[in-house]
Amino acid sequence: MIQKRSGVLLVAAWVMGGIGLVNGLLLEPIWFARFGSLVVLFAVMSEYALLHGELDVLYRRLEKVHAEDDMPDLTPSKWHRKKVWLTHVTVVAGTLIWGFGDLFL
Repeated sequence: MIQKRSGVLLVAAWVMGGIGLVNGLLLEPIWFARFGSLVVLFAVMSEYALLHGELDVLYRRLEKVHAEDDMPDLTPSKWHRKKVWLTHVTVVAGTLIWGFGDLFL
């Protein structure tokens, strides 16, 4: 559930960037910068959901381990790592749009 929420929030961040770009081109460039704040907001929410979800998985797996057992593989999936990377890129891009979006257009 949390993993799905992080993906939805990441998509929402990019949709906000697209809406801001269209508004910036059609109305005024300042709207692109304004929507940059929403890109950052949704990307940070996605990053929090990813972190919270991964910690939940980690704690649940560790609860099942006994002292005499071997340590299981606790690394996140490749898809999870790609979503984390994309979320970081989105935060940086959103911050640049937020600060300089009107100048880009």
